[in-house]
Amino acid sequence: MPRQTTPAINRLESKLKETPAPYGLQSPCQTFQGTKLNTGHGAIWHNGAKECAHRVAWEAKHGPISIDQETGKPFVIIHLCDNPACCNVDHMALGTQRENVQDCIAKGRHEPAATMNKLNRAVELAAVKPRDALADELKISEDEVERLLAFHAQDASLYAAEKITLGPDAAEEMRRYRLTGDYEAFVSVLGMLNEARHIDQLDLCV
Repeated sequence: MPRQTTPAINRLESKLKETPAPYGLQSPCQTFQGTKLNTGHGAIWHNGAKECAHRVAWEAKHGPISIDQETGKPFVIIHLCDNPACCNVDHMALGTQRENVQDCIAKGRHEPAATMNKLNRAVELAAVKPRDALADELKISEDEVERLLAFHAQDASLYAAEKITLGPDAAEEMRRYRLTGDYEAFVSVLGMLNEARHIDQLDLCV
């Protein structure tokens, strides 16, 4: 007898916790308590692959996410509550990647420029200064210097592609968001980039 599996939406709903929504939204967030990506989005197995939990929730209610005719890829989901782990479909809206970036900028969901300045300065000086001197100048540890340079090495191709697809201003904001989003915790910059380094993954997990 074939093994019976619990539908993804049922498994998803069993991992939701009601949390307060920001001002302006009537219903509470339904925050996913299971495995999360480094972007903060919930992750759940569905049809033999790991998918973003909020997209599974959306499709359970509305059906397959429509295709953006301009890019040929599915629309992204914008979280109106600014909670990436939220699976309350009433807190979601479909949009383009550009609209999602603009929403991020408008709501101030990006850190001050200090971390980006450190990154840019580290990249600029890396070819002419040893790591210890670079760390002294930036007033950070050598380990932090290595993490910044590793981020740059991993992120450069994605950043270049986004400048073409999104424009330089939006690409700069997306890069800053990737860098600063996990920077203070910094459990693993390379782990963060593993989720963020492909444009397709950015398209599917927002």
